Amino acid sequence: MAGLTRLWLLYVADWLIVVVFAVAGAVLNRINGYHRPFTLSDASIAFPLKPDIVSLPLAGVVSGVGPVVVIALSCLLSAFVRHHRALERGANVFRRAAWEVNVGWLGLAFALATTLFITSGLKDMVGKPRPDLLARCVPDLANIEKYAVGGLGTTLDSEAALLVSSAICQQTDNKVLYDGFAAFPSGHSSFSSAGMVYLSLWLCAHWSVAIPFMDYYHPRHFREDVRNKAAAPPLWQVAVCLAPVGVALFICSTRYADFHHAGVDIVAGAALGTVLAWFTFRLFHLPIRRGRGSLAWGPRSSDHAFLAPLKSSHKLRDEERGEAGDNYELRDINHLDTEPSPSSNEPLAGEGHRPISAAAT
Repeated sequence: MAGLTRLWLLYVADWLIVVVFAVAGAVLNRINGYHRPFTLSDASIAFPLKPDIVSLPLAGVVSGVGPVVVIALSCLLSAFVRHHRALERGANVFRRAAWEVNVGWLGLAFALATTLFITSGLKDMVGKPRPDLLARCVPDLANIEKYAVGGLGTTLDSEAALLVSSAICQQTDNKVLYDGFAAFPSGHSSFSSAGMVYLSLWLCAHWSVAIPFMDYYHPRHFREDVRNKAAAPPLWQVAVCLAPVGVALFICSTRYADFHHAGVDIVAGAALGTVLAWFTFRLFHLPIRRGRGSLAWGPRSSDHAFLAPLKSSHKLRDEERGEAGDNYELRDINHLDTEPSPSSNEPLAGEGHRPISAAAT
C-alpha cells in the first residue's frame, strides 16, 4: 500500500512540475524584457502593423485543447473496440485506456509548458525588434540625437547608421510597444509545433504508422522474402497523422504574412517546438516502430518513485513485478514487455502493417 501511495504522489508531482513550468513561462511572457537598439532607416522593421491572422488564444486552443481531445477519444475508442472484440479482460481495458490518456496528456502538457517557458525566456533576453516595430514605436523624429546609443551617424539622413534606444518611441500603449521587441523566437511557431508535432507522433504510434524497415535477421532466414516481413500503412492513416503538422505549418506561415516575425524567428520557433515535442514523446512513450496500441511506458517501480535507480539495470521482487500489457493500474512495474509473440496475428511491433501472404494471392 505504501508503494502505491508513493506512485500516486509521484504522478501528482509530475503534474505539479508541469504547472510550475507553465506558470513560470506565463510570468516570463508578461515581463518587459530587453529592448535591442535599432536604426530608424532599417527597412526590415518598417512593415505596417497588422492584426494577427491566427490569434494567440486560437493558437493555444488548436495546439493544446485539440490534442487533448484527440488523445482521449482515440484511447477510449480503442478501449471499446478491444472490449467488444474480447481482446482484453473487462475493466482492465479501461484502466489501460486511462493510463494511456494520463501519459499522453502528461507528455503533451510537459512539451507545451517547457516550450512556453523557453520561448518566453528567450524573448526577454534577446529583445529582437519585430518587422513592424517602427509602426508600433511612433518615433520622435525631432529629437533623434537625444536617443542615440551607437553608430556613426548623426541624423536620420546620415549615410552611416545611427542606433537609437526604445526611449525614442512615443507609443502610449506599452503592451503594443513592448511586444514589438519579442520577435525571437516565434511563440506561435514554437507552441503550435510542440502541440501538433507531439500529436502527430502520438497518432503514428497509436496506429503503428511507420516506414517499414528490415530488422536484423539470422542468416538462416535469408532464404525468406524480406518483402513479406512488413507492408506500408494505408495512405489515409498517413494523411491523418501528418495533418497536425500541416496545421502547425499554416500557423507558422501566418506569422510571416502578418509581418510579426522574420523567417529566422519562425524557423527557430518551429525547430524548438519540434525538438521538445519529440523529446517529451520519447520520454513517456515507446518508439513509433515499437508501438502496437500499447505505446506508453508502464509506471515506475515504487522503489524508485522519486529517484531514478543508480544502476542501469535492476530487478524487483517477484511480488512487485506487474504483467506487461495486462494491467495499467498504478502498480510496481519495472519494465514493459513489448516484444510480440511469434504466433501473434497482429502486425509485428515496429514493422508497420502485415502484408498479404503469398498464399492468399
